[in-house]
Amino acid sequence: MAININATLTTDEGFEVTNPWAYVDIYLIGDNWANVRYYKSKSDYQQGFQPLNISTLPSRVSTDIDNSKFWGTQLADDCTNSVIAVIEQTTGAGTCTIDKTPLDA
Repeated sequence: MAININATLTTDEGFEVTNPWAYVDIYLIGDNWANVRYYKSKSDYQQGFQPLNISTLPSRVSTDIDNSKFWGTQLADDCTNSVIAVIEQTTGAGTCTIDKTPLDA
């Protein structure tokens, strides 16, 4: 899954990035979590550019998925929403949305 972030952030190198895009790798092993990488845009991800260094945002988030969510019909959304909740602690409420478009679109 991926996340659109409607905010202006500063990289560790001091550059401002407006509306970055985040790629979410979900792992459902034992203590389930998601790794998050941030890019200037979805296009940068598609072109194989390096992720941004934004240490104010999480790179790993516990997804807190219980059995009912695991066996439910919204597993990917539930995991991604857990990541959004942590990102929005920095970017502000309502600044993130799930990007459900295909990665190659």
